[in-house]
Order: sequence, then C-alpha cells, then structure tokens
Amino acid sequence: MNHSDDLSLPAGRRAWTKLLLGPIDETTWNELVCKLFATQFARIPAYQRLGRGRGTTPGTIQSWKDIPAIPQQLFKRTRLFSHPTSRPGVIYETSGTTTGHPGRQYLLDNEIYRTVSVEGARRAGLFDNRPDFFFLVSPPSEAPHSSLSAMFDFWQKALRQTGPRFQVHKENFDLAAFRKTLVAAIKQGRPLGLCGTAFSFVHLLESWTGLPPLRLPRGSWVLETGGFKGRSREIAKADLYRQIARVFSVPDQAIWNEYGMSELSSQAYARGTAGLHQTPPWARVLICDPATDREVPIGRRGLVRWIDLANVDSVLAVQTLDLAERMRDGFRLIGRMARTEPRGCSLGTEDLIAAHGRF
Repeated sequence: MNHSDDLSLPAGRRAWTKLLLGPIDETTWNELVCKLFATQFARIPAYQRLGRGRGTTPGTIQSWKDIPAIPQQLFKRTRLFSHPTSRPGVIYETSGTTTGHPGRQYLLDNEIYRTVSVEGARRAGLFDNRPDFFFLVSPPSEAPHSSLSAMFDFWQKALRQTGPRFQVHKENFDLAAFRKTLVAAIKQGRPLGLCGTAFSFVHLLESWTGLPPLRLPRGSWVLETGGFKGRSREIAKADLYRQIARVFSVPDQAIWNEYGMSELSSQAYARGTAGLHQTPPWARVLICDPATDREVPIGRRGLVRWIDLANVDSVLAVQTLDLAERMRDGFRLIGRMARTEPRGCSLGTEDLIAAHGRF
C-alpha cells in the first residue's frame, strides 16, 4: 500500500478527501464503499464480528447496500476506531449523557470532518449570502467533545468571521444580552444565520413571550438541529417553525433542519416544514424495514441507515433508530422510534437545564 492509499497517513487522507469532493458516479461510489468497508472490516474487531455473524465479508458483498451497518447504540459500548496502532486525536461524544453512557466517535484528526462539514453546508446553500453567524451553543473551548460546536466553529472560520459568535458561556445563555446583540446586528442590514438546537429555540421563544418580533434582514435564515422527543418539553415541528417564522419574520423556506450525529462526519439538510432531507454526494441514506433489514419502497416508512464515506476513522455504515419516509428525491424525517432512549444534540441543552435550573 502506498502512502496515497493509507488512511492513517496525511497523504492518504488528503487523497481520499479529494475523491469525496470530486464527481462520484455510481461506479465510483461502489468502489469507494467497498474499499472503505474492507479496510474497516480488517481493522475493527467489533465490525468484523458483526459482518461474519451476518455472513457478510468484503469477499461476499454484491452491492453497497449489502454493507453491514453498526447499530448506533454500539458506539456507547465499544471503541470503534480503525487505527489500532494510533491514538485518536479527537473524541466527540453524544450529548445525551443522562444515561451515563455517551456514545463516542474517535477520529485520528478532524480535518476530514472539517472539510466535509463546511463543504456540505456550502453545497446545501447555507453560505450563499455569506451570513453573519450566531450560534446558540457553547464554543469548542468550553465543549471540546461536541461535534456540533466544532462544526459551527468550522463554519465561522470558513467565512473568516471573528468576534463573539457563540452565545452560551459557562453553561449560561444570557437571553436579554443576546436579544440586544441581535437587534444591533439587524440594524447593520447584513444577512444573519441563527443556528442552534431545537431546544435552544424552544426556550428562547418562551423567554421572549410578549416581546415584539424581530425582523431579520433579507437573505437571513434560521437553522435548528437535534430532536427533542421524549424530553421534558415537546413541540411539534410545524408549531416550532411557525413560532420561529413569526418571531424572526422569516419565511418557512428560510428555516433549515440539520440532521447529523456525533457518530457520523456528514450531515443532511432540509428546508421548511415539509422539506425533504438531502445528503451530500459522499453520503447516502437507506430507509430500511427493521423486520427484513432491506430498503423499503418509495412512500413507505423505515429506519434511517447512513452510509458515510467521510467516516473513515470508525465505521462507514451506521444503523439508527430514527424513523423516516423514503421519498423519490430524499427522505422525510419523522422522529425517534418509540420506546428507545433519547438522543440528539438537543439533549445537551436539556441536560444543562436539568443540572443548573436555568438556560
């Protein structure tokens, strides 16, 4: 193996990233999936046991859809790291730590994650108007194991923005101060991008009850991420989006959902209440029947299975417990499968409230 093929070496990682950002036709997709699966199968004992237990090895797969997927819950129980002789340079943890068993994603470094999280947002259209960002989460310096904080920091640096962009500090969100900051930013007239967890917007909207709406400048948008089903406060997506649209005076199509997780490197995006999620070319989603483990027909519901070619340091195929409807041009995310432990970026906010009695 030469250096350009070894994903544990900088040259190999650069070459792989270049492949991901280039054109990916069906033949290239299959080749890359099979190559990465073979590498991870050989290097991750838990993945190898899973594959052999299902009778699936690099020598038996007929299609990329046959790649075995690691259950998302396994990230809480074992170390899934494809570089057995190296130490991880970055560790991201799932935010739902109330169970005492957070899932962990071990990365050799965060350069591939940085590249694809920025390029994925750029291709989705989030950078089109070069918005001034405001992030309703803690900065990476205070949340070093948060992949969400890291991603937002990558966005800020990609647009070369300086100044205080992160609004949560030392586990405290000063809502009155943020409103003043936002009013001042609105007066500048530049497009704004407000990014936070679903829970952060729920609590922000509650705190501003009775206050006049704010009119964000033309070209602005709001992005929410993370689910909140099963926690102390629930609100339907349509209701949340109506409130966001009213308070910030933005159209429904200017409200985005980012669907990602600490166990992955890529994200899917949807616009508006009825918008379908789309993945970047280097990642795909299968909607699978939990009874048959096969992809459901268009228009039917199943569980979300990610195939993420940017997930080079752990496993490329992750089976979630998230329900979705398969559509011709994407998928419609429905929520978490009933009677499963909650997860999602929003749990970081909810846990903060439970621990400190404030937000």
